[in-house]
Amino acid sequence: MKFINECMAFSKGGLLLTGLTVCIAAPFSSMAQKSEKTAKVGGAGVYELAVSESTGAVYVAAAGSRSAPGGKIYKLDPKTLAITDSIDAKDTPPFGVGINDKTQTLYTSNTRTGSVSAVDLKSGKIVATIKNGQEKSHTREVVVDETRNRVYVSDVGEGSSIWVIDGNTNTYLHSIENTGKTTTGLALDAEKQVLYVTNMGTNEIGVVDLEAKKLVKSYSAHGERPVNLVLDKPTGRLFVVDQGTNEVNVIKAESGELIRKIPAGKGALGIKMDPVRKRVYTANRQDGTVTVIDSDSYKVLATLEAGSAPNTVVVNTKTGAAYVTNKTKPMQRPQGGQGGGQRPQGGQGGGQEGQRPAPAPDPLGDTVTLILP
Repeated sequence: MKFINECMAFSKGGLLLTGLTVCIAAPFSSMAQKSEKTAKVGGAGVYELAVSESTGAVYVAAAGSRSAPGGKIYKLDPKTLAITDSIDAKDTPPFGVGINDKTQTLYTSNTRTGSVSAVDLKSGKIVATIKNGQEKSHTREVVVDETRNRVYVSDVGEGSSIWVIDGNTNTYLHSIENTGKTTTGLALDAEKQVLYVTNMGTNEIGVVDLEAKKLVKSYSAHGERPVNLVLDKPTGRLFVVDQGTNEVNVIKAESGELIRKIPAGKGALGIKMDPVRKRVYTANRQDGTVTVIDSDSYKVLATLEAGSAPNTVVVNTKTGAAYVTNKTKPMQRPQGGQGGGQRPQGGQGGGQEGQRPAPAPDPLGDTVTLILP
Protein backbone atom coordinates (compact mmCIF):
# COMPACT_ATOMS: atom_id res chain seq x y z
CA MET A 1 0.00 0.00 0.00
CA LYS A 2 1.43 3.33 -1.03
CA PHE A 3 0.22 6.57 0.51
CA ILE A 4 0.31 10.13 -0.78
CA ASN A 5 0.11 13.24 1.35
CA GLU A 6 -2.55 15.94 1.12
CA CYS A 7 -1.48 18.93 3.22
CA MET A 8 -3.63 21.58 4.85
CA ALA A 9 -3.31 24.21 7.56
CA PHE A 10 -5.61 23.81 10.53
CA SER A 11 -7.74 26.70 11.71
CA LYS A 12 -9.89 27.35 14.73
CA GLY A 13 -12.51 30.05 14.98
CA GLY A 14 -11.29 31.52 11.68
CA LEU A 15 -7.72 31.89 12.96
CA LEU A 16 -4.90 30.00 11.29
CA LEU A 17 -2.93 27.87 13.73
CA THR A 18 0.62 28.70 12.69
CA GLY A 19 3.41 26.18 13.06
CA LEU A 20 1.11 23.17 12.68
CA THR A 21 0.79 21.78 9.20
CA VAL A 22 -0.96 18.44 9.05
CA CYS A 23 -0.78 16.04 6.12
CA ILE A 24 -3.37 13.30 5.93
CA ALA A 25 -2.18 10.32 3.95
CA ALA A 26 -4.55 9.26 1.21
CA PRO A 27 -4.23 5.52 0.46
CA PHE A 28 -4.15 4.17 -3.08
CA SER A 29 -5.81 1.00 -1.78
CA SER A 30 -9.34 1.14 -0.41
CA MET A 31 -8.42 -1.79 1.84
CA ALA A 32 -6.14 0.42 3.89
CA GLN A 33 -7.67 1.59 7.16
CA LYS A 34 -4.62 3.41 8.43
CA SER A 35 -4.22 7.17 8.77
CA GLU A 36 -1.11 9.30 8.89
CA LYS A 37 -0.42 12.90 9.82
CA THR A 38 2.69 15.04 9.83
CA ALA A 39 3.20 18.12 12.02
CA LYS A 40 5.92 20.75 12.15
CA VAL A 41 8.04 20.76 15.29
CA GLY A 42 8.91 24.20 16.61
CA GLY A 43 12.70 23.97 16.22
CA ALA A 44 15.26 23.17 13.56
CA GLY A 45 17.52 20.15 13.39
CA VAL A 46 15.00 17.52 14.46
CA TYR A 47 16.72 14.19 15.16
CA GLU A 48 15.57 11.36 17.43
CA LEU A 49 12.48 10.89 19.56
CA ALA A 50 11.14 8.75 22.39
CA VAL A 51 7.71 7.91 23.76
CA SER A 52 6.62 7.43 27.36
CA GLU A 53 4.19 4.53 27.36
CA SER A 54 3.01 5.39 30.88
CA THR A 55 1.92 8.92 29.93
CA GLY A 56 1.71 8.64 26.13
CA ALA A 57 3.81 11.79 25.68
CA VAL A 58 6.27 12.00 22.79
CA TYR A 59 9.63 13.73 23.26
CA VAL A 60 11.63 15.07 20.31
CA ALA A 61 15.24 16.25 20.22
CA ALA A 62 15.98 19.28 18.05
CA ALA A 63 19.67 20.20 17.82
CA GLY A 64 19.24 23.42 15.86
CA SER A 65 21.11 24.33 12.68
CA ARG A 66 23.59 26.87 11.35
CA SER A 67 20.80 29.21 10.37
CA ALA A 68 18.78 28.51 13.54
CA PRO A 69 21.25 27.68 16.33
CA GLY A 70 20.16 26.33 19.66
CA GLY A 71 18.74 23.14 21.07
CA LYS A 72 15.35 22.07 22.40
CA ILE A 73 13.49 19.05 23.65
CA TYR A 74 9.84 19.21 22.66
CA LYS A 75 6.96 17.40 24.34
CA LEU A 76 4.17 16.51 21.91
CA ASP A 77 0.59 15.45 22.36
CA PRO A 78 0.51 11.80 21.18
CA LYS A 79 -2.69 12.24 19.14
CA THR A 80 -2.49 15.74 17.67
CA LEU A 81 1.33 16.16 17.68
CA ALA A 82 0.80 19.64 19.11
CA ILE A 83 3.67 21.00 21.22
CA THR A 84 2.62 20.96 24.87
CA ASP A 85 5.96 21.89 26.45
CA SER A 86 9.63 22.49 25.63
CA ILE A 87 12.92 22.25 27.48
CA ASP A 88 15.82 24.53 26.62
CA ALA A 89 19.03 22.68 25.73
CA LYS A 90 20.99 25.33 23.85
CA ASP A 91 24.23 24.58 25.73
CA THR A 92 24.02 20.85 24.97
CA PRO A 93 22.08 20.46 21.69
CA PRO A 94 20.49 16.98 21.73
CA PHE A 95 20.60 14.38 18.96
CA GLY A 96 19.86 10.87 20.26
CA VAL A 97 17.35 10.08 23.01
CA GLY A 98 16.48 7.24 25.35
CA ILE A 99 13.92 7.10 28.13
CA ASN A 100 13.56 5.44 31.51
CA ASP A 101 9.80 5.35 31.83
CA LYS A 102 9.93 4.13 35.43
CA THR A 103 11.91 7.11 36.68
CA GLN A 104 10.54 9.53 34.06
CA THR A 105 14.05 10.48 33.03
CA LEU A 106 15.03 11.27 29.45
CA TYR A 107 18.63 10.85 28.33
CA THR A 108 19.99 12.74 25.34
CA SER A 109 23.24 12.20 23.46
CA ASN A 110 24.77 15.57 22.71
CA THR A 111 27.09 14.84 19.81
CA ARG A 112 28.51 18.34 19.40
CA THR A 113 29.60 18.57 23.02
CA GLY A 114 30.46 14.87 23.48
CA SER A 115 28.15 14.55 26.45
CA VAL A 116 24.92 13.01 27.71
CA SER A 117 22.16 14.92 29.51
CA ALA A 118 19.67 13.58 32.04
CA VAL A 119 16.30 15.34 31.94
CA ASP A 120 13.75 15.07 34.74
CA LEU A 121 10.49 14.92 32.79
CA LYS A 122 8.39 15.72 35.85
CA SER A 123 10.08 19.07 36.42
CA GLY A 124 11.11 19.64 32.82
CA LYS A 125 14.71 20.39 33.83
CA ILE A 126 18.11 19.09 32.84
CA VAL A 127 19.42 17.63 36.12
CA ALA A 128 22.84 16.43 34.93
CA THR A 129 25.24 16.76 32.03
CA ILE A 130 27.53 13.74 31.92
CA LYS A 131 30.98 13.40 30.35
CA ASN A 132 33.52 10.60 30.29
CA GLY A 133 36.61 12.70 30.86
CA GLN A 134 37.82 12.51 27.26
CA GLU A 135 38.34 15.54 25.06
CA LYS A 136 36.78 13.96 22.00
CA SER A 137 33.65 11.84 22.15
CA HIS A 138 30.96 11.22 19.55
CA THR A 139 27.93 10.18 21.60
CA ARG A 140 25.15 8.74 19.45
CA GLU A 141 22.61 6.07 20.44
CA VAL A 142 21.07 5.68 23.91
CA VAL A 143 19.37 2.63 25.43
CA VAL A 144 18.15 2.21 29.00
CA ASP A 145 17.93 -0.84 31.25
CA GLU A 146 15.01 0.21 33.45
CA THR A 147 15.34 -2.73 35.85
CA ARG A 148 18.98 -2.03 36.75
CA ASN A 149 18.69 1.70 36.03
CA ARG A 150 21.69 1.67 33.71
CA VAL A 151 22.14 3.78 30.59
CA TYR A 152 24.25 2.68 27.61
CA VAL A 153 25.52 5.13 24.99
CA SER A 154 27.47 4.40 21.80
CA ASP A 155 30.60 6.51 21.35
CA VAL A 156 31.38 6.35 17.63
CA GLY A 157 34.95 6.16 16.37
CA GLU A 158 37.58 4.04 14.64
CA GLY A 159 37.80 2.17 17.91
CA SER A 160 34.33 2.74 19.34
CA SER A 161 33.19 2.30 22.92
CA ILE A 162 30.04 2.09 25.03
CA TRP A 163 29.45 4.42 27.96
CA VAL A 164 27.85 2.96 31.06
CA ILE A 165 25.93 5.49 33.18
CA ASP A 166 24.39 4.96 36.62
CA GLY A 167 20.80 6.15 36.35
CA ASN A 168 20.44 6.42 40.12
CA THR A 169 23.09 9.13 40.38
CA ASN A 170 23.28 10.13 36.69
CA THR A 171 27.04 9.72 36.73
CA TYR A 172 29.48 8.10 34.32
CA LEU A 173 30.69 4.72 35.58
CA HIS A 174 33.03 3.37 32.91
CA SER A 175 33.35 2.59 29.21
CA ILE A 176 33.44 -0.75 27.45
CA GLU A 177 36.30 -0.22 25.03
CA ASN A 178 36.99 -1.58 21.54
CA THR A 179 33.43 -2.55 20.64
CA GLY A 180 34.19 -2.32 16.93
CA LYS A 181 34.78 0.15 14.14
CA THR A 182 32.06 2.82 13.97
CA THR A 183 29.66 1.40 16.54
CA THR A 184 26.29 3.07 16.00
CA GLY A 185 23.10 1.17 16.87
CA LEU A 186 22.35 -0.65 20.14
CA ALA A 187 19.89 -3.40 21.11
CA LEU A 188 19.74 -4.58 24.72
CA ASP A 189 18.93 -8.01 26.12
CA ALA A 190 18.63 -6.94 29.75
CA GLU A 191 17.98 -10.46 31.06
CA LYS A 192 21.12 -11.94 29.50
CA GLN A 193 23.10 -8.73 30.05
CA VAL A 194 24.08 -8.64 26.40
CA LEU A 195 24.25 -5.62 24.14
CA TYR A 196 24.09 -6.12 20.37
CA VAL A 197 25.76 -3.36 18.36
CA THR A 198 26.05 -2.45 14.70
CA ASN A 199 29.58 -1.80 13.47
CA MET A 200 29.28 0.12 10.21
CA GLY A 201 33.03 0.20 9.61
CA THR A 202 33.25 -3.58 9.19
CA ASN A 203 29.64 -4.44 8.25
CA GLU A 204 29.33 -6.58 11.36
CA ILE A 205 27.19 -7.14 14.43
CA GLY A 206 29.06 -7.10 17.72
CA VAL A 207 27.99 -8.98 20.85
CA VAL A 208 28.99 -7.18 24.06
CA ASP A 209 28.96 -8.99 27.41
CA LEU A 210 27.99 -6.29 29.91
CA GLU A 211 29.15 -8.24 32.95
CA ALA A 212 32.52 -9.09 31.40
CA LYS A 213 32.69 -5.53 30.01
CA LYS A 214 33.98 -6.58 26.62
CA LEU A 215 33.13 -7.51 23.05
CA VAL A 216 32.92 -11.30 22.98
CA LYS A 217 31.78 -12.06 19.44
CA SER A 218 31.27 -10.52 16.00
CA TYR A 219 29.53 -11.82 12.91
CA SER A 220 28.44 -10.54 9.52
CA ALA A 221 25.52 -8.15 9.24
CA HIS A 222 24.88 -9.67 5.79
CA GLY A 223 24.56 -6.18 4.31
CA GLU A 224 26.36 -2.89 3.85
CA ARG A 225 26.43 -0.05 6.40
CA PRO A 226 24.36 -1.64 9.16
CA VAL A 227 23.31 1.39 11.14
CA ASN A 228 20.57 0.35 13.60
CA LEU A 229 18.93 -2.81 14.89
CA VAL A 230 16.19 -4.17 17.15
CA LEU A 231 15.97 -7.42 19.12
CA ASP A 232 12.89 -9.62 19.16
CA LYS A 233 13.70 -11.32 22.45
CA PRO A 234 11.06 -14.13 22.45
CA THR A 235 12.37 -15.48 19.12
CA GLY A 236 16.03 -14.51 19.47
CA ARG A 237 16.01 -12.59 16.19
CA LEU A 238 17.75 -9.37 15.29
CA PHE A 239 16.25 -7.06 12.66
CA VAL A 240 19.14 -5.05 11.22
CA VAL A 241 18.62 -2.11 8.89
CA ASP A 242 21.36 -1.66 6.27
CA GLN A 243 21.64 1.83 4.85
CA GLY A 244 24.00 0.79 2.06
CA THR A 245 21.84 -2.01 0.67
CA ASN A 246 18.41 -0.57 1.57
CA GLU A 247 17.19 -3.68 3.34
CA VAL A 248 16.36 -5.28 6.65
CA ASN A 249 18.27 -8.45 7.47
CA VAL A 250 16.76 -10.88 9.95
CA ILE A 251 19.55 -12.65 11.85
CA LYS A 252 19.70 -15.26 14.61
CA ALA A 253 21.16 -13.32 17.54
CA GLU A 254 22.94 -16.35 19.00
CA SER A 255 24.71 -17.63 15.87
CA GLY A 256 24.62 -14.77 13.38
CA GLU A 257 22.87 -16.97 10.82
CA LEU A 258 20.91 -15.07 8.19
CA ILE A 259 17.21 -15.91 8.21
CA ARG A 260 15.77 -13.51 5.63
CA LYS A 261 16.47 -10.37 3.64
CA ILE A 262 13.59 -7.88 3.34
CA PRO A 263 13.63 -4.88 0.98
CA ALA A 264 13.20 -1.44 2.53
CA GLY A 265 13.33 2.07 1.07
CA LYS A 266 16.38 4.00 -0.08
CA GLY A 267 18.58 5.24 2.71
CA ALA A 268 16.95 2.96 5.28
CA LEU A 269 18.13 4.29 8.65
CA GLY A 270 15.81 4.05 11.67
CA ILE A 271 14.12 0.84 12.79
CA LYS A 272 11.73 -0.13 15.59
CA MET A 273 9.52 -3.11 16.35
CA ASP A 274 6.02 -3.45 17.75
CA PRO A 275 6.16 -6.97 19.25
CA VAL A 276 2.48 -6.89 20.21
CA ARG A 277 1.21 -6.38 16.67
CA LYS A 278 4.14 -8.11 14.94
CA ARG A 279 5.22 -5.05 13.00
CA VAL A 280 8.64 -3.66 12.09
CA TYR A 281 8.98 -0.06 10.90
CA THR A 282 11.93 1.41 8.99
CA ALA A 283 12.53 5.12 8.32
CA ASN A 284 13.91 5.54 4.80
CA ARG A 285 15.71 8.87 4.60
CA GLN A 286 16.29 9.14 0.84
CA ASP A 287 12.83 7.93 -0.14
CA GLY A 288 10.87 10.00 2.34
CA THR A 289 8.99 6.85 3.30
CA VAL A 290 8.38 4.38 6.11
CA THR A 291 8.32 0.65 5.36
CA VAL A 292 5.95 -1.50 7.44
CA ILE A 293 6.91 -5.19 7.69
CA ASP A 294 5.12 -8.19 9.20
CA SER A 295 7.71 -9.63 11.59
CA ASP A 296 6.32 -13.17 11.28
CA SER A 297 5.78 -13.52 7.53
CA TYR A 298 8.49 -10.98 6.56
CA LYS A 299 6.09 -9.43 4.05
CA VAL A 300 6.17 -5.70 3.32
CA LEU A 301 2.68 -4.59 4.32
CA ALA A 302 2.87 -0.93 3.36
CA THR A 303 5.12 1.86 2.17
CA LEU A 304 3.94 5.13 3.72
CA GLU A 305 5.05 8.58 2.73
CA ALA A 306 6.35 10.60 5.66
CA GLY A 307 8.32 13.84 5.70
CA SER A 308 11.32 14.96 3.67
CA ALA A 309 13.96 12.73 5.27
CA PRO A 310 12.66 10.16 7.77
CA ASN A 311 15.31 9.60 10.43
CA THR A 312 14.05 7.79 13.53
CA VAL A 313 10.96 5.78 14.44
CA VAL A 314 9.53 4.75 17.81
CA VAL A 315 6.41 2.78 18.72
CA ASN A 316 4.04 3.01 21.66
CA THR A 317 3.30 -0.70 22.11
CA LYS A 318 0.23 0.09 24.24
CA THR A 319 -1.53 2.00 21.48
CA GLY A 320 0.30 0.74 18.40
CA ALA A 321 1.00 4.32 17.28
CA ALA A 322 4.32 4.85 15.53
CA TYR A 323 6.13 8.19 15.44
CA VAL A 324 8.77 9.23 12.90
CA THR A 325 11.10 12.24 12.84
CA ASN A 326 11.82 13.84 9.49
CA LYS A 327 14.85 16.01 8.79
CA THR A 328 14.84 18.93 6.39
CA LYS A 329 16.12 18.48 2.86
CA PRO A 330 19.55 20.05 2.30
CA MET A 331 19.59 23.38 0.51
CA GLN A 332 20.01 23.03 -3.23
CA ARG A 333 22.35 25.50 -4.96
CA PRO A 334 21.12 27.24 -8.11
CA GLN A 335 22.13 25.41 -11.28
CA GLY A 336 24.56 26.82 -13.79
CA GLY A 337 28.03 26.28 -12.40
CA GLN A 338 30.32 23.53 -11.26
CA GLY A 339 29.16 21.46 -8.31
CA GLY A 340 25.50 22.30 -8.79
CA GLY A 341 25.70 26.09 -8.98
CA GLN A 342 28.01 29.09 -9.04
CA ARG A 343 29.27 30.48 -5.76
CA PRO A 344 27.84 33.92 -5.06
CA GLN A 345 30.46 36.66 -5.22
CA GLY A 346 31.41 38.86 -2.34
CA GLY A 347 33.48 36.93 0.18
CA GLN A 348 34.72 33.62 1.47
CA GLY A 349 32.47 30.86 2.65
CA GLY A 350 29.47 31.62 0.47
CA GLY A 351 29.58 35.36 -0.17
CA GLN A 352 28.22 38.34 1.67
CA GLU A 353 25.12 37.95 3.73
CA GLY A 354 22.02 38.39 1.63
CA GLN A 355 23.56 37.42 -1.73
CA ARG A 356 22.87 33.69 -1.51
CA PRO A 357 19.18 33.02 -2.13
CA ALA A 358 17.37 31.67 0.90
CA PRO A 359 16.41 28.00 0.67
CA ALA A 360 12.83 27.32 -0.25
CA PRO A 361 10.64 26.41 2.73
CA ASP A 362 10.42 22.67 3.28
CA PRO A 363 6.92 21.99 4.66
CA LEU A 364 7.75 18.35 5.41
CA GLY A 365 11.15 18.99 7.01
CA ASP A 366 11.73 19.19 10.78
CA THR A 367 8.46 17.35 11.32
CA VAL A 368 7.07 14.36 13.16
CA THR A 369 4.81 11.84 11.45
CA LEU A 370 2.16 9.82 13.26
CA ILE A 371 1.20 6.41 11.86
CA LEU A 372 -1.87 4.82 13.39
CA PRO A 373 -2.51 1.05 13.50
